[in-house]
Amino acid sequence: MSPLPEQLRVMKPSNFYLLVDSSLICSYLVSQWIETFVNFPGFQGILVKEKAPSESMLEARKAFHSEYCSQRNIVDQAHRILVELYPELDRTEYAMIKNYGIAAYPTSGCLKTIFLGNNVNGIYAQEWLKSASEESPPFVFVCASQILKPWWIEMTKSRLFNCHTAVLPYARGMYAIENMAIIEDIDRFKEAAGITIHYVNQGVDTGAIIRAQRILDPFQFDSIWDLKAYSYILEFDLYTKTAKDILLDPQTLPAGIISAPKLQGPNFRINQFTLEKQAQAEQSYCLMKRQETQ
Repeated sequence: MSPLPEQLRVMKPSNFYLLVDSSLICSYLVSQWIETFVNFPGFQGILVKEKAPSESMLEARKAFHSEYCSQRNIVDQAHRILVELYPELDRTEYAMIKNYGIAAYPTSGCLKTIFLGNNVNGIYAQEWLKSASEESPPFVFVCASQILKPWWIEMTKSRLFNCHTAVLPYARGMYAIENMAIIEDIDRFKEAAGITIHYVNQGVDTGAIIRAQRILDPFQFDSIWDLKAYSYILEFDLYTKTAKDILLDPQTLPAGIISAPKLQGPNFRINQFTLEKQAQAEQSYCLMKRQETQ
């Protein structure tokens, strides 16, 4: 675990949480978060967008990540267990395993885990946040697939952050870089390939931008899934560093940069990314890569 910074020994800490999906992807962020923040004053836990699983499921997840931590070649019985634990695995998650190995912890691997249910805009989550905000508004760092209702912004007093797997404002919404590949415009694809940390507002990925990084050569990878896996690792690293910077400075907050509306790219919706579009994104990436390397 990371040592506790000296300034945290004397400062009055702000309460903070990480809100994630229960996916394998988010286990990589949760693992970084545990290593970095488990001993920080003010750390109140990991919020998981999931109905509380059975104790046997929680133990199975913990055991799997412990046994196969860092392993990249998951086959036979190990793969069967993996699919039982994460039945909705996608191509990016397989790429993450291949390139970076299994994460150290599942999303439910923190001792301070709070399950908010499958709808983080539901009554239970709203009542929980109301209680958590009674003394002072907490910081909430989000990595979840559900658009948050305005009461999240109101109760946290805009101390609500998000990470996005593309460079904003050029590609917004879900599966942004895959959808940008489908357009088959190399310049626009390069413009959008990267990651962004930003405030959450009432729009979709339109909040003030705190940090963004562009991948210089998005065509260096074997597939778009390898690019996406690299983007997630880059994103989670920057997100953890950004959160740490914010929490270590109780006197200020990042102002953020609001992009001009005319620069905003399309808003891609999760229910529109079909299996057909998945295949098209893969093919289009390979086509642009061939054109770029000719």
